[in-house]
Amino acid sequence: MHDLRGTKTLEHLQQAFARQSQDNRCFLYFATRADVEGLPQIASLLRSIAEGETMHAFGHLDFLSELGEWTGLGASSVVARLKATLKLELFEHTQMYPGFARTARDEGFDEVAEWFEMLIRSERSHAGALGARSRTAHRRFARMK
Repeated sequence: MHDLRGTKTLEHLQQAFARQSQDNRCFLYFATRADVEGLPQIASLLRSIAEGETMHAFGHLDFLSELGEWTGLGASSVVARLKATLKLELFEHTQMYPGFARTARDEGFDEVAEWFEMLIRSERSHAGALGARSRTAHRRFARMK
């Protein structure tokens, strides 16, 4: 395949991936609400559609994975993928959510700021677990060579 860098097609793949990912989470939320409202058949339908959205997002990632620096998926090893995941989690708890929390607080949305601050703690926990698992996997695969 041709190099996607700098193309409108790359932008479209990135936008489509983001959209499908958001749709998946939104539909799962709707399914949960349907369960709460006593509508299990609708909840089941929404979960099924959400799974389809996941598969669409995975299809976009298949193309985007050729740009390993964008997705972290160009890596061929489990350890490299763990490190890529860790990098994303580190960004979320050190840069993204702290900035979001500051903005929300500055704009008077304390409840939203508290939500973002809770997510900082959650993402920090994820990063800690990923870091530990990454180190363990690295040692394990190093012994196998």
